[in-house]
Amino acid sequence: MKKSQIGIEFLYFVGVAVVILLIYLVMSSGYFSFAVSRRDTLTAQNLLEQTRNEINLAGRVENGYSRIIKLPNELNGKNYLMKIEGREIYIEFPLGSGTQYARILSTDVSNQPINFEPGISYNLKKNNDQVTITLVS
Repeated sequence: MKKSQIGIEFLYFVGVAVVILLIYLVMSSGYFSFAVSRRDTLTAQNLLEQTRNEINLAGRVENGYSRIIKLPNELNGKNYLMKIEGREIYIEFPLGSGTQYARILSTDVSNQPINFEPGISYNLKKNNDQVTITLVS
């Protein structure tokens, strides 16, 4: 075997290894971005579900129920918007993306529509068989 043939074979194998490495990096970055977006989706849906459960609980319990809920400033470092209209609660995340998640409430909220502001505390009350949500002052 000649030295030049060994050198060419070595370069061939190094080239194949680099191509395989690049393919791996492209695929793993795609999976990573998918995982990040999925994490964001789950975070938004969890906040929506927690808030919905609190409101539904207030509708099922006796009069005199009161609970303070505090919304986070951001979800995974991104802004969001949450609101109640009719018997639906919505969350838009990230803000401005047009991605909206909605859930149905099993109880009516008397003072609506409500636009929740991130980072603010709200008082959830049930009096006279009416569920109301007000800002904590």
